[in-house]
Amino acid sequence: MKFDTLKDDLLALADTGLKYAKNQGADQAEIYVSSMHNININNQSGMIEAKDGLNEGIGVRVAIGKCLGFAAMSGLTDDALKHAVSEALSVAKSVKQDNEGFDSFVSKGKVGKDGILDSKIVEMSTEELVQSANSIYLEAKNFDKRVISPSAQVQSFYGGHAVVNSEGVAGASKATVFVIVTFTTAAEGEKRKSAFDFKVTREVPEFENIGAKAAEKAVKLLDSKPMEHTGVLPTLWNPNVMSSFWQMSLAQSINGRQVVEKNSYFMDKLGDQVGIGKLSVTDDGQLPEGLNTTAIDHEGATRQTTPIIEKGVLRSFLYDSYYGRLGKVKSTGNADRRQGYESTPTISSSTVVITPGTKSFDKMVSSIDKGVYVMDNVMGMGHSNLISGDFSVVATSAYLIEKGEISHPLEPITIAGNLYKSFKDIQTIGSDSKLLQAVKTPSMLFDGFTVVG
Repeated sequence: MKFDTLKDDLLALADTGLKYAKNQGADQAEIYVSSMHNININNQSGMIEAKDGLNEGIGVRVAIGKCLGFAAMSGLTDDALKHAVSEALSVAKSVKQDNEGFDSFVSKGKVGKDGILDSKIVEMSTEELVQSANSIYLEAKNFDKRVISPSAQVQSFYGGHAVVNSEGVAGASKATVFVIVTFTTAAEGEKRKSAFDFKVTREVPEFENIGAKAAEKAVKLLDSKPMEHTGVLPTLWNPNVMSSFWQMSLAQSINGRQVVEKNSYFMDKLGDQVGIGKLSVTDDGQLPEGLNTTAIDHEGATRQTTPIIEKGVLRSFLYDSYYGRLGKVKSTGNADRRQGYESTPTISSSTVVITPGTKSFDKMVSSIDKGVYVMDNVMGMGHSNLISGDFSVVATSAYLIEKGEISHPLEPITIAGNLYKSFKDIQTIGSDSKLLQAVKTPSMLFDGFTVVG
């Protein structure tokens, strides 16, 4: 399918599937079709691996009364479509118990807007991406003789999805995405230090200095020294680290399914003050530059901007149509299929956006008498307790701050605290917002975490 006509082509196929499902006896049906082209170039120490692939398929959900069936098939052919419908109907007929939470698939609503689309990503050849990855690799390799084992990964994605259902939904979206990731290790004697840099964007980015920046970080870390301190200290986290912080702290606490099933820390706190007055968080499914911005979500609901926290007050959770119905609220347009057409929708944020403050990064540093600057990477955030919020991470890229200045790099330190309670321990919100894969966040200065090193 051509990218220019992709929406129309996907919609036409999905509409054919809907008509076939109704003709075969489905009371209700939802047809999801997707097409995604991906070029992935990985330059590992000068060895290049190139993958150029197309992932296309169909996911069908049908209802017979309140009995649901799902099936998926790869390919976008009439035969694949009919087979998926037949299999989904067979599953629905074999179900012996009604799904009491189901009423209908998502209702028809307004269609939102797609994010930024860049035709250059569609037009770029594998050879051009190989050259880009090679230039990033050489940048890192030639930065300093202590740099070893640099790598560069360049990926381009373009494609789209469409959803048609028996409730009148007929929508489609398409996207272009470009990702650059570079890892570098520096060695001196027995010491080894690693660092990375990256860019994620919906347009072809500038490539200059990405490899050199990662190499510079790794080389600087060779001068790291032990912290030799245990206690509560101010910690300044840059956007790279804050991205994983927000993903962990919000992944379960604002998920409508977890709220309905009473597994969310914030489930009974709507309207309560959960953070400092300057903290505002939205889920923005219409952010033009957001990687997950689409006109519709993955069950056909309108992508929208949902206020999660306003001036420290918890305002909303995120829902798809199923758990919205169980929670007696409308879908917030956050249905997502993480495994593509092979999976049924689950709830996921689009782009979490933290409203930036007014203080620059340098001014935040200058306000700290003694503290720690945490940059780029922490280990263990994914093992945080999402029920209680307790966490303990190892910061492998951190610097000591003394008398308002960044001093020297530190050997790995442990930072421990509580994700949810820390919303009230934010001392300063920076002005330096950066877009990452699923989060747009500035730096944050916390006062209340325990540092051990």
